[in-house]
Amino acid sequence: MKAVTLVRGTIAAVIGTLGLVTGLSAWSQTRSCLDRTPSGVQHSDFVAAAARQSPVVVSITVAGTGNDWALGGDMPPPTRSGQGVGRGFASGFIFQRDGYILTSAHAVTGAQAISVATADQRRFDAELVGIDSRTDVALLRIAASNLPVVPIARSSELCPGEWVAAIGAPFGFEHSVTAGVVSANPRYMPGGNGIPLIQTDVALNPGSSGGPLFDERGNVVGMNSMIYSTSGGYFGVSFSLPIDTAMRVADELRVTGRVTRGHIGARTQPLTAELAPAFGLAAPLGALVVRVDADSPAEVAGLCSGDVVLAVGDVATMSYAEVQDRVASASPGSRLTLHVWRHRAPLTVQVGVAPSAPDIAPKLVLQPEAGEVRFGLELVQGKGGLGFGLSESGLYVQAASGSAQRAGLRYGDALIAVNDVQVSRLEDFDAAIKSIPQSDTMALLVMRGSTRSYVPIPPRMSRRTALKP
Repeated sequence: MKAVTLVRGTIAAVIGTLGLVTGLSAWSQTRSCLDRTPSGVQHSDFVAAAARQSPVVVSITVAGTGNDWALGGDMPPPTRSGQGVGRGFASGFIFQRDGYILTSAHAVTGAQAISVATADQRRFDAELVGIDSRTDVALLRIAASNLPVVPIARSSELCPGEWVAAIGAPFGFEHSVTAGVVSANPRYMPGGNGIPLIQTDVALNPGSSGGPLFDERGNVVGMNSMIYSTSGGYFGVSFSLPIDTAMRVADELRVTGRVTRGHIGARTQPLTAELAPAFGLAAPLGALVVRVDADSPAEVAGLCSGDVVLAVGDVATMSYAEVQDRVASASPGSRLTLHVWRHRAPLTVQVGVAPSAPDIAPKLVLQPEAGEVRFGLELVQGKGGLGFGLSESGLYVQAASGSAQRAGLRYGDALIAVNDVQVSRLEDFDAAIKSIPQSDTMALLVMRGSTRSYVPIPPRMSRRTALKP
C-alpha cells in the first residue's frame, strides 16, 4: 500500500497497474454455481443481516503503528528521533464468546498498544495472541465473556455474482456498511504465496481492514484485507481472506501463538489460457514458477523459473488452486513429488519441505509506564514558541513518549484543556491532572493545525482485569 503492490487496509499506499492479475481459477466454480438454487430473498437487502452482524463487529484503535492519528490536521511533524508514532484504526469481529477477535495482521504490526471498542460502547485493552503475516491474520483477546459471535459459512461455496456486504470503520467511522458483489472466488495474486482471496467490488477504505465480509444471509464468508488502487483509496477492486483460511490460522494461533508451516521456496502464478501456448501446453493447468529462492529446497531440487508444476503426488493434473493447497498443507520435513513440465517435456522432481519461520507476536505495553511525568509529555509554554507562527499563547508539545506517544500526541500539538478545565500554563496543566483520580481516564483537548479533538489518556492506576491464559 511501491509500484505494483497491494494496498492493505489501514495503511495508505500507491500501487501501479498490474498486468499479471489474470485469473485462472477465478471462475473455477462455474459448474457448481450454475447448479445453485436462488434463495428467493431480496439479494440487495442487507438490513436484517447487517443488524444481526453489528454486535459482533469491533472497532480497533492501534497506537504505535506509525500511522497518523484521528486528528489529521495540516501540521506535519518534524523528522526527529522518537517522533512519528501515531494511531491507526482497524476493524475486527468476535468469533469466540470468551473474547477472541480476528483482525488483519498488517493493521496491528508495530503496535505498542491495542484498544478494542465493542458495539455496546465498552472499551478494552487487547492482548495480541499471535499474528501470521502470510495470510494477514492477527488474533486478539480481550477480558470479556458471553460475547456475541459471528455465524460462519463456507467461503469456498461463494459464487461470482453473489451479493456480499462488509462492516467496518473506514476512516474511523464505526459500523459502516457497504455492499457489492463477488467478482471472483478464488483469486490468486502474483507474489501472494498462493493465498486464495475473494475479489469483490465492495467499497473498502483505510479502517475497514479486519472487518467481516458476509453473505446475504448474514453469515461471515471472509475477512476484509486489501484493495487494489492507484490512489490509496477505494478504486472498485477489493479483496477479502476466505473465512475458512482465517479460522484455520486463528485456531493454530489460539493454541500455540504461532503458525508453523512448510515451504519449498518457489514463487508461482496461475498458468492462464493466454500463457499456456507459450510453454507448449494446451490447457491452463498447474502453477507457473516465476522465481526460486536461493538455497531453498526448490533450488536444491533443481526447480527453475519457467517450469510448470502440473501436479503434486499421484494425481495426473491439478488446477493452480489444488497445487497451492497441496504444497501449503505439506508438513515440514516431508518430501513432495512434483510433476513438472519443462522445455515442452514432462519430468518428475523430488523436493523437500522446509519449515517456515513463524511470526512472533510482540508483547504490548498495555498500561501507563510507572513514574511517568505528565504522561511522557515535554511541554513548552509560550506564543508560537515552536516556530509554527501560532498566534495564541498556550502549551505546546515539544516531545512525546510513553502514554502520550501511544495516545497519538506529537511535536507541535497544542494542549487546550484537561477534561473540561482550560489550561494555558504548565501550572494549570499540573493542577488539572493532580485533581483527577489516578484510576480515572483523562481526556486532553488537543489542537493540531486548525483541528481540535479530545484524546483519551488511560488511568495511571489501572482498574482493568488482566487476561489469564
